[in-house]
Amino acid sequence: MPASAHRKVRELHDYWRRIAEANGRLPGRKQIDPLDIPRLLENIWLLDVVGEPPQFRFRLIGGALHRMGIPGKVGDFVDQLLPTGRGDPVMQDFRRAARERVPVWFRGKARVPHTTEMFELERLFLPLAADGHTVDMLLCITVFYTLDGLDI
Repeated sequence: MPASAHRKVRELHDYWRRIAEANGRLPGRKQIDPLDIPRLLENIWLLDVVGEPPQFRFRLIGGALHRMGIPGKVGDFVDQLLPTGRGDPVMQDFRRAARERVPVWFRGKARVPHTTEMFELERLFLPLAADGHTVDMLLCITVFYTLDGLDI
């Protein structure tokens, strides 16, 4: 992740890294305390990692994503929303975060259609593992950059 990443993205990454270092392994959902990151909550979303090959199902969707018009809802699989389904390039980022157990950062055009006017987004996928090793969730954050110069 570049040093130029949005402050919210850097803050979540630093928080995740501190928890991982304290455990000596990947953090699990239970180690994430929303009270530790209140300013980030509207941009956060959680995905369950389901099956093999892995699919990714929405568990939580923050308010900023709803305001920007993401068409998904809790319980939907991400590939259902993507233009080319499971073959969509964003799916490679999800799979990489889960398989390699590493953070995956991106800034560019949105792959999922949104209903609001934005020119790009920045996102980070962070692997979570209840057992410290097997990735069962992705902790994600998205910051949206609008045409009028705002970052949401």
